[in-house]
Formats: sequence, structure tokens, C-alpha cells
Amino acid sequence: MPTIEVNGARLHYEVYGTQPTSAPPILLIHGSTITGQADWGEIAPLLALHYRVIVPDCRGHGQSTNPAHSYSFREMADDAAALLHALGYQRAHIIGHSNGGNVALVTLLEHPDVVQSCVIQAANAFVSPDLLVREPAVFDPERVAREAPAWMEQMIALHGPAHGAEYWRDLLAMTLREILSEPNYTPEQLAEVTRPVLVVQGEGDPVNAPARHAQFIARHIPQAELWVPSGAAHNVHKELPAEWLGRVLDFLARRGDDANEALYRLQRTRYADERETIFALRAEGDSRQLAGQVLTEEQHQAALQALPALPAVDRVQVLLTATSPWALIRRAVTDLRREPRRQAERVSQALLGEVVRVLEERDDWARVRLAGDDYIGWVQAGALQRCSAAEAQSYQQSCDTLIKAELGQAYLSPLGALESEPALAAGKIPFGVALPSVQVCAGWVALRLPDDRIWWLPESDVLPTTCRPRPDGQGIQAALELIRRSAGVPYLWGGRSPFGFDCSGLAQTFVRFLGANAPRDADQQFRVGNPVWGAPQPGDLLFFGEDDGEDEDARGRFARITHVAISLGGDEFIHANGSAWAVSYNSFYPASPIYRAWLYEHCVGARRFW
Repeated sequence: MPTIEVNGARLHYEVYGTQPTSAPPILLIHGSTITGQADWGEIAPLLALHYRVIVPDCRGHGQSTNPAHSYSFREMADDAAALLHALGYQRAHIIGHSNGGNVALVTLLEHPDVVQSCVIQAANAFVSPDLLVREPAVFDPERVAREAPAWMEQMIALHGPAHGAEYWRDLLAMTLREILSEPNYTPEQLAEVTRPVLVVQGEGDPVNAPARHAQFIARHIPQAELWVPSGAAHNVHKELPAEWLGRVLDFLARRGDDANEALYRLQRTRYADERETIFALRAEGDSRQLAGQVLTEEQHQAALQALPALPAVDRVQVLLTATSPWALIRRAVTDLRREPRRQAERVSQALLGEVVRVLEERDDWARVRLAGDDYIGWVQAGALQRCSAAEAQSYQQSCDTLIKAELGQAYLSPLGALESEPALAAGKIPFGVALPSVQVCAGWVALRLPDDRIWWLPESDVLPTTCRPRPDGQGIQAALELIRRSAGVPYLWGGRSPFGFDCSGLAQTFVRFLGANAPRDADQQFRVGNPVWGAPQPGDLLFFGEDDGEDEDARGRFARITHVAISLGGDEFIHANGSAWAVSYNSFYPASPIYRAWLYEHCVGARRFW
């Protein structure tokens, strides 16, 4: 095992892997009272399949000397930086666990020049009151000798040969003094970090989970990522080794060099909403190649400007260009999937007659962007009627008839008008769909579908767009009466029709029927709607949030908007919800039989779209 002298101490360390020394290595920092091999011996060889890995014993641990008989996170961070420089490295990926996580954090704050990226596991940025209560008993030598002899024997075996059989007592005392006083970083100090950071903490970590230390660190370090795995406690890398390895390697692949970190931060700050845009780029080949997909050429140019240097090879595919095909939806309802397969998550739906741009095609699937709300997903190619931009625009402009029936029953001919032809049922058209009319005959209206088929509906099921309800008191009440018919319609994740609604799909349908436009999802609707001050009026959208246990943000008590309902005026509202698994009514009035406390307590506010 090689040794090297840094800052007056002689550190023992091990090196794994044969990767070029020009690339930043991984530096693994162990937790308290153990050694690098004891903490990382199983993980280091696996990481070494991809990186050179350096595993030192911190000063005063294992065979590393401790001339000042000290234990300090700052001193160990100084040692880490000096060790890397002594070995000829400018930067490294710093990974620390437990007190080693604290050392990694201190290294990140005090020696940012040596940090390429940082994985901080089971660490704390400040000394919380619960630690002041908990740790003195944990690190009491008499208690350890009495109640945890295996731990005592481990410390004697690891440190005794170099430091003496009773050194473990001193090590516990020195460790306790440090963890009761350090570290003490403020949110303002954490906010100055500019390196990529992954924060890891087991959901059941008895040391750090109670005070939510990982959440505190990740919240205040800009662009930090947080992983809190369930089923894990303090030693995530040992309890979930395969998952830990996958997470860390993925983090390093995405953010482990300056070029990919620049792309990551650009994506997070400007193109983070995958519902409306595509920004999936990767710098490859020592950052000499840029590959992947973006939605627009503007994003492509932004990526080139963000890179530290222009790539020698540019293999970026821009999906939405002037030549991207146009299409109309030719089915009553078609699912928009996250991936091009039937079992993939339904993210939304496209309705009959809606315009889309085709971004790419794969087998029987097409990736499209809906013109109405910019939502992106995969549809079955058979649902598309291909057309030109002019044809799509002409069709939309000719849509003069709204379906006002909940589900309009369409026929191939008007009933009773043409006795020589049987009136065959053709299909159903959802509420709110707009189509062009081509003929009126004896109480029936002929509608032209995107593929030029003609379907007939009773005049009572349709409404000329010129007679669309206006977003005033009378018009809103009329639209609400139509929406009330959806009570009992099944809840369907991603649903936008009376075959099945989700909460924002129902709200969007209501707003659109009144001639306004609303984005697809509840958080988007909350963001762009006009704030309502005072008591909500009929037709206002009510929004609800989930408390994530963190600080308040600009939206008030809750950081995440997760649900939306339509106000009926007063205390009552209608919404598609997973509790009833249907469209149903609820009330804010506590004495009402349809009162739900969660909805009352989590209502964030109201928005209006007219």
C-alpha cells in the first residue's frame, strides 16, 4: 500500500483502475472510525472499471499518521486537496460517506479548484440540535465497550497496529468533539458552489434523515441533485450497492466534465420542461463531439455557445424545422405516450381534428408536438392524417362547429332523411371538439373529418362556434352545466375527454369550450392564469399543492402544484380526482357531506383565463 506525505502527515492510500492519469480520478473518503478499505473496498473495484480510483486512509486512521493528534474536517479536506496535487491531478470526483461526506463537503467549499464533481452521502452542513443530543452517547467509549464490543474490536483491528490498542478511545473522543461543532455552513455559503453535486441520504438514515440534512444541502447548492432511496439507512453504498453504483455512474456520465455540466445547466435553466421541449445532448469523445436531439435550432445554437469550446464534430439532430411534417388527428381520441410503445405512460391525449407537427418517426409510432398546447409525446402513426401546413391551417380555420354533447353519437347518414340508406353508427366525438360543417339536413349536421370522411350528428349535439358561450356570468354558467354532465366519468391519467379525464384535462376542456386557452397540466395552468384575489367566482380554476417539507416558495405554503378543480361558486367545485376515481363534487364547507379536509388545507389559490 503506497504512502505519501502531505501537510505533515503520512497518508496511506490505494489506487484502483488503469484509466489514463490525464482524466480526473475518483477520490473516495471514508466515514468515521474506519478506513478507506473498510468503507469502500467493495465499491472501489467496480468504479475502477470506468475511472481511476484513489482510496486513502484519512490522517489518524488505519496506517495514516496523526502527528498533531487531531480530528478536523477542514484538516482532512486540506489533506485531500494536497494528496490530489501530490499525485499530479488538478481535479477529482470527490465522493465521501458519513463524516467522509462532511470532508467532501468541506473540500467542495474550501478547495473548489480540486473538485470536478462531488457526491456527498450521509453528511450534514450544520450541527442540528438532534445531533447534539444523539452523538455523545453513540461515541461514548464506555458505552461502546459495554454495548458494542464488535465496533470496539473493529477499531482496535483497524487502528491499533499503527496507533496503539487504546487509540480507539482517543479517536472516538476526537471525532465527537468535531461532529458537535462542525461543519457550520449557511445557505448563503452553499449557494456559492458552482461544481456539480449529487447528495445521497437513505430514507431511514437514523443520523441525518430526522433533520433532513441532505434536503438542506441539495436545496441550497445550485443545481444539486438529491437521491433519497427508500429501504436504505446510513450506508447506502453498502445496502444498495448496485443501485448506488448505477446512480453515481449516471451522475458522472451526465455531469462529470465541464462540457456536459454546461449542457446540463443550460437544460435545467432554460429547457427543463420535457412536456414542451426536447433537449437531450451529450458531449462525447473528450468533449470533441456533440450529439443528441433538440427541438429547435435556437436550442442547438445555445448549446454551442454554452460549451467551453466548439466541438470538432456536431451530430445534433434538430427535430422541429420548417420542413417538419404537419398532420391532423383523425381518431376521436388517441393517447400521447412518453415512449413509442403501448405500455408506456400516457402523458396526454390528442383529439379529433387537432393539429400536430411530426418530429420523428419510429416503426408504427410518431413523436409529435400538439399545436394547441405544445405538449410532446408519441402517438400511433395510424392516428395521423398527413397534410401540408396550408392544409392544416385551412382545416382549422374551417372548424365552425363545436360538439356540445358529452359524447356526440355520429352516423354515416342522417336518420330519417335518406330512407334508402341505413343509418349506421360511425363513432363518437368528444365534448369540445371543433370540426367543419359541410351540410345541414332535417335537423342533422354533416361534419368533415380530417381524412374527408363525413359524419352526421343531430343539431342538438352541436353548436356553431359563433354561438360559443362567452366567458361572462351567463356563458360560464352555461358551460358549467355542460361540464356537470361529466360527474361520474372515470378518472384517467392523461385523459382529456369524457371517455376519461384527469384533473387538468377536465379544466383545460372547460376553459377551451369558453374560447380561451389553457396549458395542459395543473402547474402550467397555475403559472400562466390570472391570479384571483378574493372569493373565487364560478368558472375559476382552484389549485392545490403538495407540501414537500421544505421552505416556502413564491407560491406560498406548497412548493408543488399537483391538482386543479373548477369552482362552481361558493364552497363547491367539480374535479376529476383519484380519490373518487372519477369526476366528482367536493366542498370547502366543513359541515358539508362532500367536504374533504385535505382539499381545504392544501388549496393554494385560484386562477382565471379571461
